[in-house]
Amino acid sequence: MHKKFASIANSAKYGYCVDTDAWKYDSRPFLSQAFRMFETYGDGLCQHSTDWPVSEEFAIDYLFSLAAVLLEDEALAYQIESKFHVTVRQDLLDFAAGLIFDPEKDKEWNKKRYYSISLQKVTRNREKEHDNRYKELNEYQNGTPESIFALVKPEYCYGLEAWQIADAVRTYVNDRPKMRGMEMPAVYLKWFESAKTVRGSQSDQYALARLFRDAFDACQWACDSHRDRKRATREVEQYREHLEYEAKQEAEQEALASLGPDVADGSISASEAIAIINEAARTESAA
Repeated sequence: MHKKFASIANSAKYGYCVDTDAWKYDSRPFLSQAFRMFETYGDGLCQHSTDWPVSEEFAIDYLFSLAAVLLEDEALAYQIESKFHVTVRQDLLDFAAGLIFDPEKDKEWNKKRYYSISLQKVTRNREKEHDNRYKELNEYQNGTPESIFALVKPEYCYGLEAWQIADAVRTYVNDRPKMRGMEMPAVYLKWFESAKTVRGSQSDQYALARLFRDAFDACQWACDSHRDRKRATREVEQYREHLEYEAKQEAEQEALASLGPDVADGSISASEAIAIINEAARTESAA
């Protein structure tokens, strides 16, 4: 899918687009390879250059601009919603947090431990040294937020995915008083550090980190809004159907009561009585 849309803050010079077919194996885009921008020279959304992955400088405006489009474009929301719903399983976080190197026991060559993130196993079996699923436990595995993040993050992932993984780790450690807290994801990933250079204050970096979260949330909520609307619509329709069914049942009960003597003495069965009622209803509606 390819979708162009206007920038909220930089429409005089740049345009944005989502291109789900754009991919380069060796590229490490700031947000995602699918999130791109191009030169317009003030000519609306007419593209006057090749497009490139959105850079750090434009990331916040891009996401806010994208959120505005997602609110109106249901097909686009369904196409890219997975990019805003990257999660880390609780059991994987627990396993990573429990991997702690013991310098007194794990350093000896015959007592080294090996771990597998995919299998969530730890062993001292030396044969695992040559098993690609396992890695040797070292001093960098110490149960800190940095260690947990490094263990659960895939080797290759785009920036938006890394941000969500960092956010999951931050939530995990901050919910446990005995563990050391973690910075906001964007600060932890060292994003927007140029703000300190330009404006001379770390508070500017934190302000941009919070603004990035707001932009991310706006995109996630915009994607979710379409499914939420469908769920709400379905619930309302089911309630209306329920009321119609209840009204029909009540009408049938009243009609059966009017035919009570015939039904009671066995002259006609209940099913025959209902057929008579339905036929009368059809005749009445036709008239």
